[in-house]
Amino acid sequence: MSNKFNSSSLTEYCKSYARKVAGDFFAHHTVISGQELLKLSPVSQVNLFVISTLSEKWRSDAERFRSPYFDFEHPDVRQAMQVFMNTISQHISVRREHLEPLLADATRRTLILIFDPRHYFDEALRNQPDFSLSADAAHQLTRYTQINKFVPAALEERMKGKSVVYVNQALNWLDEILMQRGRELEKPEKYIPLFSEKVLLDPGVLLRKSSYDFAPPQPVSTANKSFFDTEVDDPAVPPTNGLEVVVNGSGADSETTIKPHFLDNSGPSAEPQAPSMQPSQATTHLSEVSTVSPKGDEESSGPVTIGETFYRAPIESISKSISLNQKFMFINQLFNGNAASYNEAIEELNRATSYDQARDLVSYRYAAQYLWDMSSDEVAMLIDILKRRFA
Repeated sequence: MSNKFNSSSLTEYCKSYARKVAGDFFAHHTVISGQELLKLSPVSQVNLFVISTLSEKWRSDAERFRSPYFDFEHPDVRQAMQVFMNTISQHISVRREHLEPLLADATRRTLILIFDPRHYFDEALRNQPDFSLSADAAHQLTRYTQINKFVPAALEERMKGKSVVYVNQALNWLDEILMQRGRELEKPEKYIPLFSEKVLLDPGVLLRKSSYDFAPPQPVSTANKSFFDTEVDDPAVPPTNGLEVVVNGSGADSETTIKPHFLDNSGPSAEPQAPSMQPSQATTHLSEVSTVSPKGDEESSGPVTIGETFYRAPIESISKSISLNQKFMFINQLFNGNAASYNEAIEELNRATSYDQARDLVSYRYAAQYLWDMSSDEVAMLIDILKRRFA
């Protein structure tokens, strides 16, 4: 689970949203078809995730037809199976009791994709079978992703000519894509009024912390070999450019106004926030925490605050204690923009058995290899993390 969310609040919201959406539809219907599913929620990504779950079920059911007693690779059989399965796909019929769990899960996935896209795609890759990403799986990820679609599309592009790659390779690509194109990520606030058409969405209740640094979506193409090739166009929503969209009423009677968002990029809060295990940089600046001497000794610059005490607390894993913003800074400033070199170095530092051994790696290997300025804030921040790791 993404650590940006209050788990219980997320679960409760998803259930409430699914109950409301399903209730509105099934008040006048007994079952829902595929075409109706595509228009069910005002948030098209929710509908698409429901369709993707049905697609997975459709594929698994096709595999269950296979038997060791018949030749399922014969051209006639393959063609007949394809026609049969495609025909089935055009006759989706789901009752409310079966739809609500799918809707709740689709809502959960959509909210994580909106508010924590890095975690969403990381989890999607790590959950691949045999820790391998196939070309077909990469294509399916692109097909059923509408929000921040450029991320799986870029992954799929890097897989051209490869039928399968290990997930760790795909994760390295993901790091590079987000580092290079992170500003293209969509802004969550454009989706808040869409969710709120059914159930009020309050990020202050849903999230522990939030950092909004997103941008408009890209157009989505369509395909039609089977129903599950269908993709959904995003409803027209004006870009907010850091502004808060306020919707009064709903439907044709709704009135939309735009006002400056409380997280406008021109203010102090434009600084990206670290995950919850990190202190606020507004209250704990590196130069206020400690000064690191060439020998690795710490000289306190003043009374230790609560924030500083938390910042110096021991940690079990170097990689997990580094926020996404710190990670990008280390990659850019210390490893010349090479995410793979950063990952290798952090893994090696985490395997060190003592602070002295880790400090020697920094001083005599990485500093020499990458020409580090040992008095820089980036190096001092890394050293401080090492101290906490081996405290």
